[in-house]
Amino acid sequence: MLGRNRDRLTGLLTREGFIELSRNFAGREGLAVVWFNLDNFKMFNNRFGFERGDEILKEIALILANIFSSDDDLLARFSDDNFVILTDWLKVEMNIDTVQEYLYTLHENVTLRLRAGIYFPSENEDIRSAFDRAKLACDSIRKNHSVSSCMFHDGMSKELALQQYILDKLDYAFTNKFINVLYQPIVRVSTGKICEAEALARWNDPELGFISPGEFIPTLEQYREIHKLDIYAMKKVCEDYHTRQARGLALIPVSINLSRLDFELCDIIREIEAAITINNIPREMLRIEITETINDEEMTVLNLGIEKLRAMGYQVWMDDFGSGYSSLNVLKDYNFDTIKFDMKFLRGFDVNKSDKVKYIISSNLSMARLMGVQALAEGVETAEQLEYLRSIGFDKLQGYYFGKPMKLDEIFALSIGVEEVHSS
Repeated sequence: MLGRNRDRLTGLLTREGFIELSRNFAGREGLAVVWFNLDNFKMFNNRFGFERGDEILKEIALILANIFSSDDDLLARFSDDNFVILTDWLKVEMNIDTVQEYLYTLHENVTLRLRAGIYFPSENEDIRSAFDRAKLACDSIRKNHSVSSCMFHDGMSKELALQQYILDKLDYAFTNKFINVLYQPIVRVSTGKICEAEALARWNDPELGFISPGEFIPTLEQYREIHKLDIYAMKKVCEDYHTRQARGLALIPVSINLSRLDFELCDIIREIEAAITINNIPREMLRIEITETINDEEMTVLNLGIEKLRAMGYQVWMDDFGSGYSSLNVLKDYNFDTIKFDMKFLRGFDVNKSDKVKYIISSNLSMARLMGVQALAEGVETAEQLEYLRSIGFDKLQGYYFGKPMKLDEIFALSIGVEEVHSS
């Protein structure tokens, strides 16, 4: 019981322990839920190392425990740099200010900001709903460095309502095919032809219309339902492949996106193997894309999964390289066949003016070359970007310049042509 309910690093309650003990507070008036998040913690880890980062987390846990020290206070570390507290509403703002004062004096050479979101739950309100609202309040000031805390207000309910809608309607959307899989072409630079495609989930809802992947994917990750989407999309890719194969039509390899959480929430490798077996798909026709935002606690499980996939004959790609602060650490600890450079590198990119961007892209490309890893640039939107990326030696390119996400059959009708791989 102690191991499950206590965080090994800080000694605070885990999320599960917090939820379990919060039942003792049911029906009590005058409570506040506080969600703390440590800003730029990934950058701190990248600069000072994970060991120093762990020390910071333990120091913060000690500060919180000393300030929120009443027997009626409940403290937890939910994940990474997120802490949650259930406390008396009368002292909550004063205690948050005290936490900030201690934090400012903790390290003179490092600026640490602990954002706080506050929510006052009603009697008998579900505790999960309460800390969701506190988190929304905390997230709302992520880019506002002039304040350190924020109280939840009704205007934030729209985001929470959308999240709840996504969670409630997910299975219904699968059943009724409101979530579809489209394909975006990937072009080989040396031939100028389409060599692969990336499968992308799109949600067109009868009530809300188009729900952006930027809304439903983070929600499913936050509530640990992302594996359902990834398995659904992966099966749809296999079915589309099988349909073309049965008609004797040309085929190209397709990349599917997996969340790092898939390796924890389900046996994702077994799911993939079952789908390709049923649909008679060679392993070399699937590429596995995994985002670079991998935290230290997930390394062992994920690394074993990546190595198993590669040993079985799948190519494994790092998606969104450069989108976070841990890019180099991820490259050091994992083996990938291809690195996909994040589209943010290219957004608004002017080859005649953006010297810094060119240096960043070319230096990272050189690093990939030295590692023997293929490099793919996504987000290509203009002919100028295409020519520059071609000139510095990228292997593959992807972006709206070549085509938006479309049906698989439409890929083969594009004028630039396809490197056809016929089914056996």
